[in-house]
Amino acid sequence: MKQRIILLPGFGENCSIFDHLVPHLKNFEIVKVEYPDILGDVSVIYCNGIEIAELIINRYHIEPEDLIIGHSTGGYFSFLIREMMHNEICMIAGFSDITKVVPPLPYSWLTTPLLGITGFYKTPLARKHILDKVKGKPIATPMRTAMLQMKDYSNLDLFKLTLVLTYDEKVISVLDPPLRIHAKDDKLVKLPDEPYIEVKGGHFPMILDVEGTLNAMSDFLRNK
Repeated sequence: MKQRIILLPGFGENCSIFDHLVPHLKNFEIVKVEYPDILGDVSVIYCNGIEIAELIINRYHIEPEDLIIGHSTGGYFSFLIREMMHNEICMIAGFSDITKVVPPLPYSWLTTPLLGITGFYKTPLARKHILDKVKGKPIATPMRTAMLQMKDYSNLDLFKLTLVLTYDEKVISVLDPPLRIHAKDDKLVKLPDEPYIEVKGGHFPMILDVEGTLNAMSDFLRNK
């Protein structure tokens, strides 16, 4: 039986964001986590990262021997799952401290959830606002793709995710540092304070620097 790799996409994304990596993971069984399938079971009142991580564990029957690859917010959920299940994880442009996330507007404690519940992130105006900043750069294409994927999320889904990114408290881990892969030119998530392997490609190295990302993951991907 093949070892499983659990894929966790980022905020508003779906697992097609990993399409450039999946062909290189043929030795594994790929399990794709799609947040709209589970966010309906998340309480707005008690919404936090731990609750979502526990739902992912239960819904996808995650076991300690499963490997987990998380992009951005998916890296955060993989970190939380690891605290409970001790999986080996790979965080691509991820974070374990929500203060590393660069908010789209000032006063993020108010504006970030407001942009979620109103569905602003899904609007052409939001895409124009973000994409104008990266016009003509390689990152513009994956950024546009990721923003268009938000159409699969309800406004309430996005609101719940923004609550996590706005109000979760930092988890202090006693485990060995996980594999972190990060680009210095990532404008959406700041560089981690913990050790990381540098790649290219801004917030989307698994698309724009596939070779560098795979090289950084080489030890992680060896069958255990």
